[in-house]
Order: sequence, then C-alpha cells, then structure tokens
Amino acid sequence: MKAFTISALAVLTSMVSAAPAVTTSLAVPTAAAIPSSSGSIAITFIGAADAQFTQSFSTEGFSYPIYNTLSVSKISNPGGATCYFYGQDLKRAATVPSGLTVDVGPPQQLLYGYCYAS
Repeated sequence: MKAFTISALAVLTSMVSAAPAVTTSLAVPTAAAIPSSSGSIAITFIGAADAQFTQSFSTEGFSYPIYNTLSVSKISNPGGATCYFYGQDLKRAATVPSGLTVDVGPPQQLLYGYCYAS
C-alpha cells in the first residue's frame, strides 16, 4: 500500500507541475487600451482649487470607467467628439459638446463616460 501511495503522489505532483499557469487581471482603460482602429480624445476633469486629471476616451462610443475620486466641477473637451459622463447616482452628470468646457452641477465624483466623434 505504501508503494501505491508514493506512486499516486508522484503522478499527482507531475500533473500539477505540468498544468498551465492561469492569470487574471483587470485593466484600467488608458490611451493604450483604446482600440487602435478608433480615434481617441483626452478629456480634462477639473475640481476645486484647479485640481485636475486627464483621461482618454475612444470616439466610437465605448464606455470607460473613471476611477479618480476627484469631485469634478468642470469638464473640458478639446474637440472632435461629444462626450457623456455619469455620476454616482448613475444619472447623466454632464454632456460635453466638442470644443467646450461645461460645468458639472452639483460637483461630484464621476463613474464612467463615453464619447462619439463629431
């Protein structure tokens, strides 16, 4: 019985070491994550005391999460697309036409947005 146990253990060990590795990752969309066939636009989000961050969005309507926790009061769109952004209540917080800067009222953390080429 001991020989069987050792042989079974050796077989199992070789099966585990031969198994392919599995990895899982969640990628935060960045300019590099936008499909290369699409255009992209860099949107600037502005909060209190001129704190700001910029994030790229595809101009083909793909929805991208926004992970920055800044309470946004203005959104600046350099042009080339009309964009839509949604806040914590999942309601549209702002529509930002091409080439404009708009107020977000009330200021809030945004969850996701998408843009369509003009």
